Amino acid sequence: MRTTAESAVLAVLAPGGRLTAQQISNEAQLPPRSARRAIATLAARGLIVATPSSRWLLSRRGHALCASRTGRCGQ
Repeated sequence: MRTTAESAVLAVLAPGGRLTAQQISNEAQLPPRSARRAIATLAARGLIVATPSSRWLLSRRGHALCASRTGRCGQ
């Protein structure tokens, strides 16, 4: 079960973004703390991964979730 913040982060990253936590917070219109918490949870679940330059993107598992009917990541 995803929170609203987690869904918002996935929706922002679904188009193929490689974004910093601050960019995710801004684009998802989330408070920075909520964005960081959602990012940490999604990363722990293997749905997003960090690049060496501290940017976040969907993992293969995250792409599969967003491609599924129940994923609805791009909303």
